[in-house]
Amino acid sequence: MARDLAPDIMPLPGAIVLRSDVLRKQHFRLNETDRLPANAYEPHVTDQTYDTLVQRASRILVQGHSVVVDAVFARETERLAIREAALKQNIRFVGFFLATDLATRQRRVRHRKIDASDATPEIAEFQEQYDIGVVDWDIVDASGTPEQTLEQCQIRITRREAV
Repeated sequence: MARDLAPDIMPLPGAIVLRSDVLRKQHFRLNETDRLPANAYEPHVTDQTYDTLVQRASRILVQGHSVVVDAVFARETERLAIREAALKQNIRFVGFFLATDLATRQRRVRHRKIDASDATPEIAEFQEQYDIGVVDWDIVDASGTPEQTLEQCQIRITRREAV
């Protein structure tokens, strides 16, 4: 989704994509598609990953580029930090929280091929227990096709640009 959305985000040639999955693999000096050990997902590593995402996004924005940050953003503090990174520089922020039922997420994870994500159907089920708090981003129904979800996001970005 992030890679498909990025080319249409201004200014041209589009937004730079940052993925938490890729950043975490870089931190452990692994290839993008290598599986990480369980300790790579301990809370302090996750905190460090999100802090680094915010720092890198800020550096990209300062240089006049747009950025799409692809991550779970399961905690309010993570969502607030990335929003504030944009707002500190007086840059428009649009946050999307993609939502769909567990069975759909598990099916999609099961069918992934050659991807940086280490998610499994079991991890998707575990994520059901997350207390995500208040989500003040645009909640996008991602139960349709990837193309339908992309279109919903593009429409919301366009609406925000018109405001």
